[in-house]
Amino acid sequence: MLPKALAFVDIETTGTRIDYDRIIEIGIIRVEEDKEIETFQTLINPQIYTSTYIEKMTGISKEDLERAPSFSSVKNQILELLIDAVFVAHNVRFDYGFLKKEFKQEEITYYSKHLCTVKLSRFLYPNFKNHSLDVLISRFNLHCAQRHRAFSDVRAIWDFYKLAKENISETKFTKAFNKAVKKPSVPINLKQKDLDSLPESSGVYIFYSEKGTPLYIGKSINIKERILSHFSNSLVSSREMDYYQEINSIETIQTAGELGAFLTESRLIKQIQPIYNRQLRIVRKLLMLKNKTNDQGYKTVFSQSVDNIVSDDLDNTIQIFKSKKQIEDFLRKISQEHNLCGKILGLEKTKGACFGYHLEKCKGACIGKEDPLHYNLRFIEAISKSKIKSWPFKGSVVIEEYNPIWNLKELFIVDKWCVLSSIKNSQEKEEFKDEKHMFDFDTYKILSNFILSSKNQKKIKQMSKGYNLAGFHSLELLD
Repeated sequence: MLPKALAFVDIETTGTRIDYDRIIEIGIIRVEEDKEIETFQTLINPQIYTSTYIEKMTGISKEDLERAPSFSSVKNQILELLIDAVFVAHNVRFDYGFLKKEFKQEEITYYSKHLCTVKLSRFLYPNFKNHSLDVLISRFNLHCAQRHRAFSDVRAIWDFYKLAKENISETKFTKAFNKAVKKPSVPINLKQKDLDSLPESSGVYIFYSEKGTPLYIGKSINIKERILSHFSNSLVSSREMDYYQEINSIETIQTAGELGAFLTESRLIKQIQPIYNRQLRIVRKLLMLKNKTNDQGYKTVFSQSVDNIVSDDLDNTIQIFKSKKQIEDFLRKISQEHNLCGKILGLEKTKGACFGYHLEKCKGACIGKEDPLHYNLRFIEAISKSKIKSWPFKGSVVIEEYNPIWNLKELFIVDKWCVLSSIKNSQEKEEFKDEKHMFDFDTYKILSNFILSSKNQKKIKQMSKGYNLAGFHSLELLD
């Protein structure tokens, strides 16, 4: 059974960056029981810059927009047409995402079921490959007075819906409609079968563009569920909007457990540098913050710039940073929280007492007033939570993850917070090998969280010698 009310919507915007761009025009046709009940169309003053490109594409001038009402002044009219109706649009995530953001800025929470007519067309006409609005207009000889104007486009979408409903059996149309509403919005270059075949195991997924460029790498304990969530949720950022529109294919890598997914994601992001992963992308120069004792006996710090870090170089290392600003922010934080001296930490250059001393936050270490023993105890306490932990084992350990559902086993040989080697199932070759003990801070955080968790202790075995992973049976382990 089809819903009683539908709201066909099309918008024009200043661009595709959902966290920056704004709506400049909206067209709505409200339909109830297959009858057109009410229409609405208006230009909207975006109150931000509109590019010449958008002006040429839509034919909407800056002068037109300056005279147009703001979204705030028409929000109630728009909401009235959308309320209690299924939201229908072509590539619905775009229109729905922008409108939801505009309502949110007005402190209005808007949510509705939404139907993408791209998906509806795919389900109804599976023999056709292209389902863009331009193609549908041409294929079904739909009238569109002015392409890329909101009301003309939404009229074409409504006409397509009516034509399809008239020419397709009621059973088939209803089935396609319900399927399209329930299913996640598939990016226009993907097919539903691409999503249906995704594995429901832990692992890593990679989104690629049409040219094979890696766009984004993610991880999950359920690959299929996580990928579908990308396409089900409303778009909330221009970054998400960008890679969503570019996705042409998906590669998946199954792992035996969550640790394998975390490690594989971190390694691959640094290795292939996907466009939309930023946090874990490799940084060419790293800064090691180390501690030392100055001539007056007070604990202080110094930084060392390095290209690579060998695990044996971690003695006296507090933490690894990617910029001097990160170091400065860290030192200011511990200085404030533990009454440490900004001058001794290198945050101030002065001949006398530091600024904190005059504010009674520093206890006078900068002028020799505080006993070094008391100061150093606070310094040690300040860095204890952040300091890179000592390796808690004597030599290498093997971490085993096993997924009985997929019959997938994965072993990792780890020493001094470095993954030296890994292998999936005994017949496979080593997937990763590092004989130099190269330290990676992201890997350290992943391993320390895993190893120091009590629930994972049974998965960790001490190795008696060597780390040959030519086969699982060659490992000599100590219980």
